[in-house]
Parts: sequence; structure tokens; C-alpha cells
Amino acid sequence: MLLHDFLTRAGRYHGGRTAWRNDTGKITYRALADRVGKAAAGLAAQGLRPGARVAILAENGPQFFEAYFACSLAGLIAVPINIRLAAREVDFILDDAGCEAVIFDAGRAALAGTDAGRLRIGEAEWERLSTDAGAPAIDEPAIGENDPVHLCYTGGTTGRPKGVILTHRNVVTSSVNKIVLGGFQRDDVWLHAAPMFHQADSWACFTFTALGAEHVFLPRFDADAAVELVARHGVTAFQLVPTMIVMMLETPGIEAREMTSVRRILYGSAPMPPETLKRCMDVFGPVFQHIYGLTEAAGTVAATPWPPGPEEMATERLKSCGQPIAGVDMKITDAEGLPLAPGSVGHIRVRGANVMAGYWKRDDETAKVLAGGWLDTGDLGYMDDAGYVFIVDRAKDMIITGGENVYSTEVENALAAHPAVLHAAVVGLPDPKWGEAVTAFIVPRNGVAPGEDDIIRHCRSLIAAYKCPKRVIFRDALPKSGAGKILKNELRDSA
Repeated sequence: MLLHDFLTRAGRYHGGRTAWRNDTGKITYRALADRVGKAAAGLAAQGLRPGARVAILAENGPQFFEAYFACSLAGLIAVPINIRLAAREVDFILDDAGCEAVIFDAGRAALAGTDAGRLRIGEAEWERLSTDAGAPAIDEPAIGENDPVHLCYTGGTTGRPKGVILTHRNVVTSSVNKIVLGGFQRDDVWLHAAPMFHQADSWACFTFTALGAEHVFLPRFDADAAVELVARHGVTAFQLVPTMIVMMLETPGIEAREMTSVRRILYGSAPMPPETLKRCMDVFGPVFQHIYGLTEAAGTVAATPWPPGPEEMATERLKSCGQPIAGVDMKITDAEGLPLAPGSVGHIRVRGANVMAGYWKRDDETAKVLAGGWLDTGDLGYMDDAGYVFIVDRAKDMIITGGENVYSTEVENALAAHPAVLHAAVVGLPDPKWGEAVTAFIVPRNGVAPGEDDIIRHCRSLIAAYKCPKRVIFRDALPKSGAGKILKNELRDSA
């Protein structure tokens, strides 16, 4: 099965159902499939051959949505790009991927570059392609499920970003897995609140299309706007990182808004402290599902069971990101890849049909991260006897202070329990005495910063003294990636 088959099927079997809606109108799956078919034919007519890389630079919306499917239908490799990158960073990706074309919205014209040899397709040109009455039917290219469909560049939090090669099989498998793990249905209304260029949301373009469900787009995340769209369109599900969910909780008057339509909120990319999760459930109800995934696995590899049972709602299990999903094998190993016993912290490794083909033009790194057929996620964690996965840190974020290993997430959980802390991130900074000093960056609630001594004293009541921050830095905001993940490398550089 190829990725665009999801839309072809929806157009055939759910043709009269609403595909997406916004404040200005809506479109059926039949009409959407027609537009995408014309756009794919138009891309081919402009000389783009199967295997060509086509960048997408756009906010969440119909153009981006259509571009994903049109590229697939034409046999092209879509290169979704983070719209928050600087022009130089975008240029690197365009050149590294060898993009022959770039599809962009009105706000991204400058980011799309000026390379005369690269086809530029703005909003007006996209509309022309997708409505061309004289466009011939697209001849589906001779591609297979093991051919690339997406080239997704990692965030580049360390060094140059890497292009992750995802095949049709990878993305289709991941999209179907989401239906299995979440039990999503045809009557769902999905809010694209996280960026569609990221694995936090791109999967939903395909999963909910496969179901014939409805899409609602939030161009860029804004907490007030997200709350408004949920209430206005009867949104049933969305996915965000914890920092964004907390921002929604802080929206004035949210308790009085109509949120009863929501029956699932997925969260991932960062842990949710139990105290924060309980606050979230007070507002939205028990609708939260923790998922764990990464770009190299086309999305999710583990999730808390749905619906949650009493064992998942217990305090310890609330810290887990669930069990490996159907179709994914997982193990915890030492640095050499040897399995560790339950409860032992080690490297999280996975394998399955969703795991990437490799890194673009980086054979050595591909061989290293896929050694033995298992993907090294770069995360550290452990599994209990029932197979529940607990992530303790990114391997690169683990702090070694005074010869002791400190996992930043454990310290962040302690900080989150302080009533004056809105957001917190913990890193290790060079220290002549300790090697690395545990350092906390905190955004205070309501702009009122507690004292550093108060924060450290609070942590000492919850965790061992050597894990507690030796320094506390207060900020008005923490730097975040386009997907909302806190950029710890920028915190280290700024201290």
C-alpha cells in the first residue's frame, strides 16, 4: 500500500463526508481527491520525476495537507521543513536534500530561497495546479512500498540536521498503528494543533484520512485559538507537547468553555509531570494518552493502553509512556547492545516496519544507529516486568555530577510540583568541582519568581541532595523548537 492510497480510498468510499473545514468553508473527500489528482498531474507536467525531492514550507492548512498527498501520488519525496528555521538553515536543507522544487505559502516566500534552478510553487500557483480543468489524469508512477515518500530533517539540536528517509511502508505502517493504539473512529474531528511538518502531527494527516474523519487546522499554535477551535468545531482529539497543553490550561476562562467534545489528547516529545497531568485531567477529564515516538520510527513506538485502566492511573504508571505498540519490538540494552534486566536503565532500542530506511547521504551514521537491525533511539529508560516503558532522559542530556548520574526528567518532575513553577528545564553546565552542575531554568507562574533557596529546598524534600539544582535561573520563556520541545542546547549556550 502507498501513502496516497489513503486519500484515494477516502474519495471512493467516504466521498460525501467532510474532509476538512475552517472558518471560510469546507470540502468533501471526493472534491479533495480531485484537487490532489490535478495537483499531482501538474507537478509531473512541470518536469518533476519520481524520486525528486520537493520541499514544503507552510503553516498548517489545506495547502500543506494537499501537498503531502500530491507528492505521494506523483512519486515525489516530500521534504517538510520547520517554518521557524532561519533562512540559512532552510537553505542547508534545500541543498542537502537536493530539492528540485519548493511548495510554500504566502508567509514563507522569502524562506523558499532564490535558487534559479529550483521550481517555486506559491499559493497562487498551487491553486492553479489543483483546479486545472484541463489537467490529464495522473499516471501513477511505478513505485513500491519500500521507496521513499518523506525526507524529514531532525531538529538539529546538536550539529547539522540529518535527513531521515521514510518509505511508504514506514509511514503507512505508522499511520495504521495509530488507529490500532488509539481506537480512532470515522466520527473523530482532529485538530492539527502541532506542526504538520513534524511527526507530532503529520501522521494525523494520513490516519484520519484513512478513516474518512474530519480535519481542522490551526495554522500556528496559539493556546487561545486552540481552545476556541475545540469549542467551535467540536474537536474530539489532538496531540501536543506538555508545554503547549499547560498553555491551554492557562487560557483565561477555559473552565467555562465547551470542552466536552474532546475524548482524546495525546501528548509526547517530553514527559508530563504527574502533578501537571492531574491538573490537565481536572479541566479536560481522563482523556490523556502518553505516546513515545521519534522521527526515525515515523512516529510512535510506545503508548499507554486505551482506555486506561486502574493500573495505568496509579501514580507510578502515570510516569510511564506505556507499552510498545503492536508491530514494534523494544528492548533495553547497555551501550554495546546487550539486553538488560527489567528495572535497569539503559538504551532504548526498537525495530519494526515503521523504522526508517536510514539517514540521507550518511551511511556511517545509519550503520551506527541501526546496528544489528535495531534502531538506537538515543533515549535512556527502563521497562518494568509488565513491559511499561519509563524514559529517564535523552542519552545526551544525562548529567554526570560528582560521579553520579542525574536524569534531568526526575529533577524537572520535582520542580513541576512547586506551585510557583510554570515551566522548567534542567541541564548540566560545566563545573570545576562537580564536572557538571545541575542547573534549572524556570519560567515562574504569573511572572512572580520564588527565591532560588526556596526552589532548592523544595527539591531536597523530594529527591536526593546530589540531584538538586546547584543553580536556578529564572526566564520569561524557554526556547522551543517548532514542535514545542524545549531546546536544551540553547539553554546551555545561553548560561
